[in-house]
Amino acid sequence: MNGEQSMLPVQTGRDQGRGPVPAREPAALTFDDLLEAVHRTWRSLAMWGLAGLLVGAIVGMVRPRSYTARASFVVEQSSTRSLPSGLGALALQLGFDVGTEAGRSPQFYNGLIGTSGLLGSILDSTVSAGPGVRVSVRRVVGAGDDTTHARMDAALRRLRKRIASQVDARTGIVTVAVSARPAAAAEDIATLLIAAVRRFNVSTRQLQARELRQFLETRVGAASADLQASEEELRGFYERNRRFTESPALVFEESRLKRQVELRQDLYVSLAKQLESARIEEVNDTPTITVVDPPFASTRPDGPGLLALAVIGLVIGAAARAGLLVLAGR
Repeated sequence: MNGEQSMLPVQTGRDQGRGPVPAREPAALTFDDLLEAVHRTWRSLAMWGLAGLLVGAIVGMVRPRSYTARASFVVEQSSTRSLPSGLGALALQLGFDVGTEAGRSPQFYNGLIGTSGLLGSILDSTVSAGPGVRVSVRRVVGAGDDTTHARMDAALRRLRKRIASQVDARTGIVTVAVSARPAAAAEDIATLLIAAVRRFNVSTRQLQARELRQFLETRVGAASADLQASEEELRGFYERNRRFTESPALVFEESRLKRQVELRQDLYVSLAKQLESARIEEVNDTPTITVVDPPFASTRPDGPGLLALAVIGLVIGAAARAGLLVLAGR
């Protein structure tokens, strides 16, 4: 018992009079404290800010500059055949693509621009790289002239990253943006893309109509030959049987031959009409690409300018120094 009492802390009379000492609260940060901190560190903040400004200016001067060329086109076609003209126009204004096949809509051409087949068709085309200098699109995207599968894939991926397209659902206008260096190369690549879309219409979109026309031409030729054979058979019957009306069997045969001629004649007329329609549709049914805004590249390079990069470097340098001072507890 005496040992436990001896282990207890001994309080003096002064401590017993005061009681427990309260914990000291941290002083609130005032505006004067901030001014004092800035006054003590402004030189280091300015030095770091100037260093960041210099780095930003150097980056702005030496960074590769690319330019963006923009072009827009519209696909002209009968997209509202199933609706009256007023309702069709209203549907287009509201952003609904009514009566247009999926493969003929502006959204289709928007997706077509980024396909490997279309981009691959322009890789070996040449574009302007300066006064009197023309290079292939492969070299513009930095893929070289190697045509192996791996290099082709790399060239397509690099070219695809430089191209952006969008479609306005209200107007149906497709806008294409191409970034390249120099500006003339960007304009030439945009021109090549629009030309490739037009070739797609001429060669690929007309393939189905061409095959239908060729099939109908074959069928019309066969139907014409069958009709001529039936007519010759009927003519020979009349030459051999001048008084066939006196024989019921000959009257029946004459009726059969005439019916055969009429059926083959109807088939020939029907196929001939379809053939003429197919020839017209082969030309008229292909959507027409009309350039609304020809390719044009801005004279200002992409990204922030030299002054903007310098200011960004200044802010980052000063903020980095302030962060280090805060971490150091100053």
